Amino acid sequence: MTWVAWRVQRLQYLVAVGVLLAIGLWLTLSGSNGHSSWAQASGPGDIFVMSALPGLLGLALGASLVAEEFHRGTNRLAWSQSISRMRWLESKLAVGAVVVCSLTGLLVPLMGWWSGALNTGLDVQPKLFDITGVVIVGYALFALMLGAALGAVIHKPGWAFAAGVPIFALVRLAVGALRSSLVSPVSLSKSFQTSEPNGWVLHYGYLPFGRTTPAAGGTWFGLPAQAAACFSRVSSAAGEAHCVLIAHLHWVWQYQPESHYWSLQWAETAIFVGLALVGLVATLVAVRHQQA
Repeated sequence: MTWVAWRVQRLQYLVAVGVLLAIGLWLTLSGSNGHSSWAQASGPGDIFVMSALPGLLGLALGASLVAEEFHRGTNRLAWSQSISRMRWLESKLAVGAVVVCSLTGLLVPLMGWWSGALNTGLDVQPKLFDITGVVIVGYALFALMLGAALGAVIHKPGWAFAAGVPIFALVRLAVGALRSSLVSPVSLSKSFQTSEPNGWVLHYGYLPFGRTTPAAGGTWFGLPAQAAACFSRVSSAAGEAHCVLIAHLHWVWQYQPESHYWSLQWAETAIFVGLALVGLVATLVAVRHQQA
């Protein structure tokens, strides 16, 4: 059954391999020419394309995985044989998952090298985080299962893909908004404002002594009335330092350091693997209730 599942989708899989080979060649050539570091990236468009690639790959393959057979009616032929519909579906999803995870897994080190994340120490930053590490595989696996679930319901590969793009984008944005809290951030306190620490800075500002986060109802940029009045009257670094001392304030950076990179990677990957399992269950239910 595995061989059959491969043969039915082999054209899509081979096209995906060809596309990724072309992208890999472009990454190699552009990186070798010195355009791979974050400071010298060709432009934000390149980062956006690399960030969207795992999702588009997974959706393109997943949307046709079940919907194509439903659309053509070839699923009835398979179900009329000695193969149950669940075994038929499991083999298709298993082959698709192996192909998608393998292809994106091969891109992980290449995209990491191209982005320059391993050399610049900025890989925990949001834009680089999205195109490096194992989370890429999680994105692609979720997109595959999302496409399969939508295809099992809509029965048309093109429409399933079109519906999957905004859903995938919204999920990515929602999880991205939660990323900073997946691992407890670090707080760095200084007497006065200094250069920002190396990492992903979340918040910063003057806070009362003894606090590393604003008080209930407060904000990072809110100042006590005494301090605000003092700051409004000074225009020099010495004057600002005097205001900080009399108001009993200190400067606090809240950030995710580079040492949290892999913890954040595995945490976010686990979320997308969990969402992929939800898509798997939805596909199983849809196929189970599909009329033969």
